[in-house]
Amino acid sequence: MNNNRNWTVLFIGGASGIGKSSIAYEIARFYGVNVLEVDDVHLSVKTVTAKEHFPVIHYWDSGIDWKDVGVDGNVDWLIGVSKEMAPVLKKLVNRHIEDKVPIIIEGDFIDPDFTLSFDNPEVKSIFIQESDKNQIVQNYLAREGGELQHYRAEISISYGDWIADTCKRNGIDLIESRPWNTALSRAIKCLL
Repeated sequence: MNNNRNWTVLFIGGASGIGKSSIAYEIARFYGVNVLEVDDVHLSVKTVTAKEHFPVIHYWDSGIDWKDVGVDGNVDWLIGVSKEMAPVLKKLVNRHIEDKVPIIIEGDFIDPDFTLSFDNPEVKSIFIQESDKNQIVQNYLAREGGELQHYRAEISISYGDWIADTCKRNGIDLIESRPWNTALSRAIKCLL
């Protein structure tokens, strides 16, 4: 299924807990393509590398607790990981373009500026935003159960604000995650 797909690689980025995976999988079903989750790539990179080569990715290995570094410290870490992941993602994108194998690459660790580094119409990106901290708290609860995660949601809001500002400054497509029932059509509209 193609549904008039005019891209080979589509980045779907945004902060944690905002519904971007759900949106990415809806888009994937619409176009009949696969999704690659950047979290899986991040874990793979972390497993086969050392702190000397990827210091930000390995930052938490030193025993520092993410709850102790504050919202800004966590946002800085997220931005840093997205920058360290760029060369890895670049190789993946180039392979998919060369092999003409369509893919959606979805995740938190996608720097909006990085998506502009491709001077190729086959690479597109959409970033998702959720501005309501309480919605993110509920999303985490629905996805993971357990206790309410207000601090984690605060980090997500702050990182999402950085992503949104970067997108707006550079003319990168940014959509709100809600209303959920129109997310697919709004995302498809960005790709036309």
